[in-house]
Amino acid sequence: MLKFSIKIDDDSHSLTKENGINLDKVGDLLQKLYNAIELGTGSKITLGEVRGNCYALDFFSEDLNIHNAFVVVHQNIAELSIDDLPPEQRPYANSLKVVLGNRYFMKAYNKDGEEIAKISDIVKTELPSYYYSTDSVYGVLSELGSPSLLSNKKHIFIDGVSYKIYITKEQDLDLRKYYGVNKLRFELRQKRSSITGNIISSELKSFIQVGNKGFYKNFEDEKDDLNLEIIKDSHTIEDILNAIYASK
Repeated sequence: MLKFSIKIDDDSHSLTKENGINLDKVGDLLQKLYNAIELGTGSKITLGEVRGNCYALDFFSEDLNIHNAFVVVHQNIAELSIDDLPPEQRPYANSLKVVLGNRYFMKAYNKDGEEIAKISDIVKTELPSYYYSTDSVYGVLSELGSPSLLSNKKHIFIDGVSYKIYITKEQDLDLRKYYGVNKLRFELRQKRSSITGNIISSELKSFIQVGNKGFYKNFEDEKDDLNLEIIKDSHTIEDILNAIYASK
């Protein structure tokens, strides 16, 4: 189980779990945080406790991708203006701005207890604090969709990649036949923090199919040549996919 945390405090340590942030503000903050880091997998995220001589909230999840998304969203808010954040992260930043109220600061901690962001002020900035790169990512398409059927903003997830990738309507139609079966090479345009280099948002430029057959057909054709040692510790089909593709 992975534990990660936020702490809301001020210089005089005036907040405690008994004298903390009002429930309506905390409730909104938690809902917006969930929306920012939940990746559509249905993985469970729980609030463990409120503790310390500050207002510290501990979260627990077994999903490493949830943890990684938690890290990214707080690093983004610490480094970027609200307008430069990905759309799904802006409501959380706005809710956090209300909670802090120019009075408190917030620190975020990863699964190892390391501070990964300190946020004291959330403002609009005029100076660019990001750059763009082009990267190639290999994998199997694991999610394809949008918040609603009428949405113009569609996205995908690639198995083993923790961030959302935005696509066009045309790409959405082209990708459907590859969902869950073919290994693809995706060319991505990445928006990155100029401070840490972490990915803020990503969009699909193009893709090509690496093989001509689905996973099960490839496995049937190549199983005699496959080193079964690489999948001996696999427990799910996702584990087997990752192990085989990593060996290619």
